[in-house]
Amino acid sequence: MYKRMKFLEEGRTKEKLTPYMNPPKNYINSEEKSVFLGYPQTIPHPIALETYKNYLEYNENHVGVFSNVFTQLDQTRKMEKELIEMLGDLYGDDTVDGYVTSGGTEGNIMGTWIGKELLGKDCCVIKSYLTHQSIDKACCLCSLSNVITISYTDEYVMDLAELESIIKSQINLGVKSFIIVATMGYTMTGSKDNIEKIDMLIQHYEMENSIKFYFHIDAAIGGLVFPFLHENEGIFKYKSVKSLTVDPHKMGYVPFSAGIFICRKSLQESIAIPIKYAKTVYDKTLISSRNGAAAATCWVMFQYLGKEGFKRELNKLIILKEYLVKKLLSKNLIEVISDQGTNMVCIHFNCIHDGILSDQLEKKYILDGFILKYRGQDYYCYKIYIMPHVTKESLDYFIEDIVRISQVNRKDN
Repeated sequence: MYKRMKFLEEGRTKEKLTPYMNPPKNYINSEEKSVFLGYPQTIPHPIALETYKNYLEYNENHVGVFSNVFTQLDQTRKMEKELIEMLGDLYGDDTVDGYVTSGGTEGNIMGTWIGKELLGKDCCVIKSYLTHQSIDKACCLCSLSNVITISYTDEYVMDLAELESIIKSQINLGVKSFIIVATMGYTMTGSKDNIEKIDMLIQHYEMENSIKFYFHIDAAIGGLVFPFLHENEGIFKYKSVKSLTVDPHKMGYVPFSAGIFICRKSLQESIAIPIKYAKTVYDKTLISSRNGAAAATCWVMFQYLGKEGFKRELNKLIILKEYLVKKLLSKNLIEVISDQGTNMVCIHFNCIHDGILSDQLEKKYILDGFILKYRGQDYYCYKIYIMPHVTKESLDYFIEDIVRISQVNRKDN
């Protein structure tokens, strides 16, 4: 019977706590020949770990936004300011504001919150079925009730014909403002919405109908992937894009928590709240106090890798992903549902009844299944992310397990 934990009257000795001070390895288990495959997270880069540990003792508390501060800053605040500038340069607008967040959910809430403050609570929010659930959370927190979820196409991107139809129908109902949320790297499929065409659509309706838009991009996963695969991936080169969120603790190889929210210059003024105990400082964030070590670690990793380093690391992961897919396809074990040429693939195990892995295998490889429509039918799918802790050897173990259960499945049938 489970016994609930009580708060101790007397503390325990360090010797008794030592086992709890050393966590188990949760990405690679050589004894069980398993590897973490289901989510875009990994063991942080050694340089990131060293930097993070060094700054933890400093325990720097970051409050406010430094991207729009031009007075002298101490080291970690200056690093956060320069971090925002680096990403602004990468995404095509070196005048952006922003700050280091707890992750993509906070960034998506920030984008929705600013959009609501600029447009009013009567605006219409449009997203796709594949959009991350944090947007639903953001709409709830911001009391936005007119939220419309539209379909995705066979390429797993927002259906632009339906998007335009919804905009037209809402305008006919008297709606004058819209928050549109697009995604660069959907969690389930790795696909990215056509930002260029959405931008063109928005500009058309702004000019022809005097309609106001706030265009937010969830680039939590793809923000440090797509810019290094394709030239000219600068998100802010599209005039209507107002803000985005990206997670360095995913494809930036730094420890949790390290997300980044970026927006056009001065947009955060719309949510500014004065800090009573700091006369000249306004809080323009959601989380307020945050750990300066995260900003310092991101700064160091971006400086260490540079664009070429990010490309090099990503290409290694893509080669491993392609190796896995080729092996599974050659044995007729899977159907590829979505493969965007990144380090992620969405698959269906056609060698298994209903495509559903056993609980034991899902747990072993940290895989969660879900249903997607593919070629007009519902398929049970899995997303696989190839991250730096994954090796060719560990993928071979995974392939062996799939071959084994497929053989058992055929015998049973």
